[in-house]
Amino acid sequence: MTSALAALERQVARELEILAYPAANWVVPGRAPDGSTPLDCAIIGAGMFGLATGGLLMRERVTNIALFDAAPEGREGPWVTFARMAMLRTPKELSGPELGIPSLSFRAWWEAQHGAESWNAMFRIPRTAWMDYLGWFRRVMALPVSNGWRLVSLETVSDTLFRLGFETAEGPRTRHARTIALTTGGMGGGGYAIPDGIRRAVPADRVVHAMDVFDPAIFRGSRLGILGAGASAFDLAIAALDAGAARAEVAVRRAELPRDNPRRWMENAGYLQNYVDLPDAQKWKVTAHLRDIGQPPPQPTFDACLDRAGFVLRTGFPWDSVRWTGEEIVVEGGGQRAIYDHLAIATGFVADLSLRPEFARIVRHAARWRDRFTPPPGADNARMAAALYLDRFCALTEREPGTAPWLSRIVTMIGAANLTQGPVASSVSTMKYVTPRLVEGIKRALFLDQQDADWTTLLTGDHAELRPFTLPEANMPEKAA
Repeated sequence: MTSALAALERQVARELEILAYPAANWVVPGRAPDGSTPLDCAIIGAGMFGLATGGLLMRERVTNIALFDAAPEGREGPWVTFARMAMLRTPKELSGPELGIPSLSFRAWWEAQHGAESWNAMFRIPRTAWMDYLGWFRRVMALPVSNGWRLVSLETVSDTLFRLGFETAEGPRTRHARTIALTTGGMGGGGYAIPDGIRRAVPADRVVHAMDVFDPAIFRGSRLGILGAGASAFDLAIAALDAGAARAEVAVRRAELPRDNPRRWMENAGYLQNYVDLPDAQKWKVTAHLRDIGQPPPQPTFDACLDRAGFVLRTGFPWDSVRWTGEEIVVEGGGQRAIYDHLAIATGFVADLSLRPEFARIVRHAARWRDRFTPPPGADNARMAAALYLDRFCALTEREPGTAPWLSRIVTMIGAANLTQGPVASSVSTMKYVTPRLVEGIKRALFLDQQDADWTTLLTGDHAELRPFTLPEANMPEKAA
């Protein structure tokens, strides 16, 4: 560790101490049926949102928490697994999990190791550096993370308590928790969005999803067809060509590649903070418009593709027909025909918790947008209608009021939250605003649990401000004559 980084860590400790008030422990411990003390919050997923949530809960003196992640330490989230971009897609000035503590920011961490000139010269944050920073944040915040713990079941014990089942290297484990934060990212919040029939039509070793973990060297010498118009499709084209692919074709169903990205415009303090308070009809219009116009890759990514021999962009090319001849893959659609050796699907995720068996029993009680909102004629969208209908604290809500009050104790920040919380709700851009709301939802549940205990403490606790005293005679009123 450099001396500058060590000095920064001392500064982190000092700033946390300076801003610690109110530092009193306030959460009254619960009790599980087996006699154990349940966690006040179980955070499922130790990626960037999980770490930010855990860090802020600790600062708010909700300290009986634990973070669980199925991945080994250092491989949580996409950054060193399936993400392939050279740099983050958000501006380097982003506010991340530090949530108001300057010394905890990526910039402070980077400058402590590389200097201010290196920061000034940086265009955007390198992807792997972001993973390294998250590891540092976890360490300096002393967050209680259990790696290699895969959640396999979640069930209610009562309206205020959950039982969580995990698979671990040491065998099954059970934990109890009073609140749950789901910060599981894309795959943990649903499943792949793969057009029907493609995996059935092509041998398993000839098709991948862009979010699969694999070595791009499998495409060496191959003709690769990539379906998708987003950044991950172009990232994969770059990785494949750099690994020796003969050709990488990005196939876009639209007649033209999208060019506009108003999501960058939305990254202002008004939109990021207050989108949640828009009427449902406006949220629906905004989200539908963004889906209609699509989202282009970042300019540096697109330029990097154009700079590589073997890159081809095909627009107006829906994959209506995909078949395997025994030697190659024939794809047809939109009046076009292409021959490939491998396919890659870069069409993103389906944000639907019901696709995850560990959440299926819980989420069936949760309201979807279709349960709360009817779009105007012609504005129907089945995928949007299936999105979870969350409250402003990012908590699940009851499909049938009064039947599942415990849902308000499950908060989530995954793709399924975007319609309720904002189009960039699950990105780094909005952590500054959404994470505090999520944490407030957890604190609110815990605080309301203990209102009777707090009332008793208010009435019977020792709240003496003054020491016992005997009033000196000089300070007594004069006696009447």
